[in-house]
Amino acid sequence: MALNRLTVFLLKDVEEFSDALADEKDPDRVELDQESGLEGEFWWSARAPSAPPWVEFIGEVLSETPDGLRSSSASGLLIVRVAGSVFALTFGYGRSFLRPETIVRGFGLKVALNRIDSQQMRSIDTKAYEDLVVAKTTQASKSTEVRTFGIEPMRDILRAVTGEPRTQELGNRLSGADALVLNIAVEPSDLPVLLEKALEAYHDDEYKKDFEWVDHLALVTDPAIIEVLDGKLVTALKVKDTSVTHLAIPDAIEWEDIHAFKIRGARNNEYDDLDLDDYLDDLKTTDDFTIELLKSRGVLISFARSSEDWDQKWTLYHCLVSEQRYNGGLFALIEGRWFSISKSLVDDVDAAVGQIGASGLSLPAAMAGEKEGEYNERVSASMGFVSLDTKLVRPAGATSGIEFCDMLAPNRTFVHVKRKSRSSTLSHLFAQGLVSINAMIGDGAFREKVRGIIGEQSKGLESSIIDDWVSAVPGSAEAISGSDYSVAYVVIAKSTKPGNDWLPFFSKLNLMQTVRSLAPLGVKVSLDRVDVK
Repeated sequence: MALNRLTVFLLKDVEEFSDALADEKDPDRVELDQESGLEGEFWWSARAPSAPPWVEFIGEVLSETPDGLRSSSASGLLIVRVAGSVFALTFGYGRSFLRPETIVRGFGLKVALNRIDSQQMRSIDTKAYEDLVVAKTTQASKSTEVRTFGIEPMRDILRAVTGEPRTQELGNRLSGADALVLNIAVEPSDLPVLLEKALEAYHDDEYKKDFEWVDHLALVTDPAIIEVLDGKLVTALKVKDTSVTHLAIPDAIEWEDIHAFKIRGARNNEYDDLDLDDYLDDLKTTDDFTIELLKSRGVLISFARSSEDWDQKWTLYHCLVSEQRYNGGLFALIEGRWFSISKSLVDDVDAAVGQIGASGLSLPAAMAGEKEGEYNERVSASMGFVSLDTKLVRPAGATSGIEFCDMLAPNRTFVHVKRKSRSSTLSHLFAQGLVSINAMIGDGAFREKVRGIIGEQSKGLESSIIDDWVSAVPGSAEAISGSDYSVAYVVIAKSTKPGNDWLPFFSKLNLMQTVRSLAPLGVKVSLDRVDVK
């Protein structure tokens, strides 16, 4: 019997099978054979052969266009009810027929984690959430243990896995994310038994033996708590407060295939990327926001191969990433579900970041509308610092240059500045400080280049003062100790929150890990928030 590749979704809130269909789709329906033993329905559509968009482009240089340059596509969706649960099996582009809100998120991932041998992993997809989402797929050339993939449990959120199961009741290889993907030799009549086994695996907790760290985020199921968190989200969006909320594409996509995005409600505007601030600015009003509206507004995508066609991939709610605090706990909205972040993790991060003191530099407030570079130049001139903003130096072995720092301050303090806005990311700020210190300590040639730039930027000062500034970075032949240096992170941001609570949790987590990386070097770290007048 030949292997079949089956893509299986678990559905929710589906009474009639047609409840699972997206409103804008109109596929043809075929009843199942009564003797099949399956309770369900099948929908399909096919596109007549047509010339792909690139034919028109290349046709201008051809003496004639070959008649055979045509392509077609077929899509299928089988929905069946098994053991009281409803499943969808998609074929071709059949997933586009499904209403996104009927999909049980993480079904395939949990099945896979409960059945895959942790010593036989092939691929792992993770996401790190902060003021942007970094998605990463790591593959091994052959099956290997999970620690080979270099997961950081405190930062990475597991999104999908592929590996070999301990038994082959679901096939010889499993992949799981929202969907469960199986490669298995079965007949259609075998589907009820197969899907019951998948459902049993979904409700199991075997994953806790090898993947217990995924529970750093615990799914919130209490309707009362979800209602409160949704209310906080809606309240913030109504006043366009995006300080702890942004948009992120839930699934991995091939960016080279993407033409544009649309979000319902924004007057048919097209976007190159999903940006929450841009979307809110394009709306006539946000006063009508409700959680039902967020869950009903579609996020559509068009592909370069057929830019006139738009498919609804997600809902607006499913694309929102948000942090909200409630009743002493911290919660995160990720891919349409609220998660409670482990209290021990929150306490560890808050305590670690709470120990990071201010630099003591007494930096002035930024002016409204003042750009980051303008602020650096003004502060350097008024406080007698050396401005190194936009001065790039390439460390040995690097493919591009880095900013050593934005300003060089007294007592060998390297100041890194970021204005917190819709386009800036604090993860870049923290990484800049770590990378530049490591390069300075480990790369003598890098230090010589930095010394040259400091000398250039100090021109016009007395020679003794220039020498003092240059000597802040030892020459390539001189001894160097990280304990002689300080990294001062400076964020330009408005906030009324006390302490470091103006910093989103996942940014705090990133900062904590950066500080821990700098600690063995003896480097001192400080954090300042600069207000905006």
